[in-house]
Amino acid sequence: MNKRILIIGGVAGGASAAARLRRLNEQDTIIMFERGEHVSFSNCSLPYYLSDTINNAERLIMMSPEKFKRQYNIEARTNTEVVAINREEKTITIKNLIDHSNYIEHYDILILSPGAKPITPPISGSELVNIYTVRNVQDIIQLKTAITKDLQQNIAVIGGGFIGIEVAENLKEAGFNVSLIEAMPQILRTVDYDLVQILHKAITDYGIDLIINDKVIQFNKNQIQLSSGRVVNADIVIMAIGVEPEVNL
Repeated sequence: MNKRILIIGGVAGGASAAARLRRLNEQDTIIMFERGEHVSFSNCSLPYYLSDTINNAERLIMMSPEKFKRQYNIEARTNTEVVAINREEKTITIKNLIDHSNYIEHYDILILSPGAKPITPPISGSELVNIYTVRNVQDIIQLKTAITKDLQQNIAVIGGGFIGIEVAENLKEAGFNVSLIEAMPQILRTVDYDLVQILHKAITDYGIDLIINDKVIQFNKNQIQLSSGRVVNADIVIMAIGVEPEVNL
């Protein structure tokens, strides 16, 4: 008997699961629901749009709903948010984010792949600075639009993980004054402390103002106040301190 499989969330997890399920069975009905505008995109490529290494946002998108349907016979619905699950009746309630209407779909199997969202701690004065995060194509387009308004802007990246470093690198490549702030004694905590000193030097030599072992305690108007007392000028702030699971549903 053919199954009706619903997948909440696209991109890496949901889209990969959908494609694998189709390879295992050609008759099952597979529907994927994605809250964002794009169901499959290259997460790793997002920072490179800032430096025009990737000069067209369309190149960030890997699969469209039309291509999913044509190539895999998978229905991918974007701009749709699943707002409730009824496990007894095996139904989900979906909100269309375009016209704000709600409707219900039945499932035999339900897969949860909502992913994660950027951590944005409630730091005092957050409303006084322009804060951005980098999670999807819409985020990176908004950030690119903001930075191209003034090429003399001071930009601060908070967080020395992979995303923070790549964002800082590409912003510097684009010609901005960039600060990279990390609260811990080193960036990339998965790397040995002695080895990471090579990366510290490379980032500094590249012209990025690397600040380590110093925590953000407050935002002022276009400024960041650090625990050491240092003040960093920042017309734009990119928050890249990590992610937390999307568990609202």
